[in-house]
Amino acid sequence: MRNLTKMLAFGGVILAIFLMTIVRSNAAPGAAQPPKTTITPKITATLPFPTKTPRFVPSLPTGKRPPQCTFPLAEIKTQESKPEEYAFSEPQVVLNDSYNLVEWLPDNQRILMTELSDQTEMGKPQTEIIELYNHATGEIKIYATHTYADGGLPAWQPELNAVVYPSMNFIGYDKTFHPIFTHQLWISYGDPHTVQMLADNMSQFPIAIKPDGSEIVYLANTQMIKLGKSLKKLSSTFFDPAQWDYGKGRRNQNPIVYKMVWQPNTSLIFLYSSGGITNMGGYTFIMDAATGKVCELDFGGLWARKALWSPDGRYLAIIRAKAYSSSLGGVFDMAVLDTLTGELHSTEVLPPTVEIKRYVDNFVWAPDNHHLLAVGTASSPGNQNNDGWDELYLVDFVVGESVSILPHYAGFFTPNLAWSHDGTKLLINCPTNETGRLCLISVNRSTGLSPKWME
Repeated sequence: MRNLTKMLAFGGVILAIFLMTIVRSNAAPGAAQPPKTTITPKITATLPFPTKTPRFVPSLPTGKRPPQCTFPLAEIKTQESKPEEYAFSEPQVVLNDSYNLVEWLPDNQRILMTELSDQTEMGKPQTEIIELYNHATGEIKIYATHTYADGGLPAWQPELNAVVYPSMNFIGYDKTFHPIFTHQLWISYGDPHTVQMLADNMSQFPIAIKPDGSEIVYLANTQMIKLGKSLKKLSSTFFDPAQWDYGKGRRNQNPIVYKMVWQPNTSLIFLYSSGGITNMGGYTFIMDAATGKVCELDFGGLWARKALWSPDGRYLAIIRAKAYSSSLGGVFDMAVLDTLTGELHSTEVLPPTVEIKRYVDNFVWAPDNHHLLAVGTASSPGNQNNDGWDELYLVDFVVGESVSILPHYAGFFTPNLAWSHDGTKLLINCPTNETGRLCLISVNRSTGLSPKWME
């Protein structure tokens, strides 16, 4: 019994020493800690798109849901445009390399495009080349060469005659071989050797430029930063993506990554995100760049993969995710929202057939604000024997009609296209068995034609 008492007393002393150690540790926040090895420049490095699927945690806290948008979204003072009819020539090969078409410039001669370099250093992310292609002269001018930023596209700044683009500042790899980098924003006036960095604290890659070139916005931590045409900071508006992440419990732990497109003639920006790895749905918001107010658009409970405003700013068209299956792939249709009335137009681009999957890969607006040109893809369930095909469709979303404009071509294997502002030229991946080629299609726009071959 006496030995037991001694043992208990000794244990009490040990416990007291342990508790005193904890108290001292907590009372000395400035005490030396084991050194941590970090590789960071000005801001904390981030890890994009992990190679391993993150653990799904359905019980994560969620954000609040923004109020529903009301209509009209903004007062758009433009005259109602009249629908036109278009005739398309045969495709003519103009380039023999693989390019990603970004946008046709307002001069109707040059196209902003990118290509991935085949001279990327071993062990580093891919290098991307940003270029302007003049279809009239055949000249290709390099504006910048940078580390490829997945999810971020360059944009033309018409006021400065320059290209603004997001980039990765690649630092290295961590112990699990995930790339470590920071998000940056750059501008090039045409000389790839004298580009200028605008920001080194972006939280996401996407940027938005007001169509008239007067403002540029980008996301930095919990702020939306706005720059003027002189590149001076105009203002910053609070915007925390986590605040509106009300569906966080239905998806993985990856942060929401937005894309942004600016509505012409307004201060409104459409922010949209995909569903992430689990494809359980993204978000479709409108943010006022002037006030920071956010509201939510309803596209039937579905999310957007791509969005474009009509030239006059009245309509917002999206490729809408209808369903997802890891075995069958995505199923996507097209929807067009009238931002004056709130009416939502849904159009079946491909003819309805029970036996096949139908989805829209890409689209562009026609200059008349009534038509869209879409690449529609169809395949049997499971895509047995690689039996899918792609066709070009001219879509009148108002009346709900869709016409195949090149019926004896079924091979636009890469959904890559751009339509000039004057409506007379279309650049697209060639419908041939040889990949990596771009074709030019001449377009005749008038009020007495139907979609058919030009003589």
